[in-house]
Amino acid sequence: MSAKFRYWCGECGHKTPWLDEGEGAERLADHYLRRHPGTEPGGDFEIRAGEGQRSGCLGGVARLFLLFPG
Repeated sequence: MSAKFRYWCGECGHKTPWLDEGEGAERLADHYLRRHPGTEPGGDFEIRAGEGQRSGCLGGVARLFLLFPG
């Protein structure tokens, strides 16, 4: 799944749709040009977890044992 980034504007409540990283950053920059001219783009982003990436607590503990065996 390539559409896993969503960017948030640091000046208002605008959020991009879920997009790939490059397109999301570009859309946020376009938003700043249109809505907040002269302001350096800021804000935040989130990464959508994929279906295969949800391992929960048990997955985290298992990773620790793989990183630091016996």
